[in-house]
Amino acid sequence: MQEELIGTKGKRENDHIPVSERFIFKLGLADVLRLTMFGTLIAITKDITRLPLHVPGHSSIYWMGILVLGKGLIPKFGAGMIMGIISGALAVLLGLGKEGVFVFFKYFIPGLLLDLIAPFFNYRLENPFVGAICGTLTSLAKLVVNLALAVLLKLPTGFIALGLGFSSLTHTVFGAAGGIIAAILIKRLKPRLTNWE
Repeated sequence: MQEELIGTKGKRENDHIPVSERFIFKLGLADVLRLTMFGTLIAITKDITRLPLHVPGHSSIYWMGILVLGKGLIPKFGAGMIMGIISGALAVLLGLGKEGVFVFFKYFIPGLLLDLIAPFFNYRLENPFVGAICGTLTSLAKLVVNLALAVLLKLPTGFIALGLGFSSLTHTVFGAAGGIIAAILIKRLKPRLTNWE
């Protein structure tokens, strides 16, 4: 099975597929159930691990890590959106954040962005460099959504008080760390999960 995925010349099965066709939903029921598990992990982990670090973006290390891990293990278009929808819906139900129902977008937009950028890297999220880029961009997307919601809903924003530059830096660092950890886990887990395809 590993030879089928990689091939004889080190190429993956979706390397020959044009970029436009990589944006088509091809998720089965088993994929959706697995992605639901990852989406649930994102929301539950965010709710359970309320670390008092007082550093903006520190939750991105596991939030974006789980998001990139799920996308790397199920490298199909729509995987990020499903994880975002599930984690966003759970965040609304659990009352995470001060944004009310709009907290949904804080979870959905990073998943959507991951779905849009992963095809350009041929879904090679097991590469630590690609994992770091994806983790960073999704974490920064979360920061932008935070800022937009704070402005629209007139909420107090601690990250503006600390400085948007510092917040961007910490979101970048924690998002990249989460992406790198996810890439290492994908590389270790993918060969053991051959029946997931």
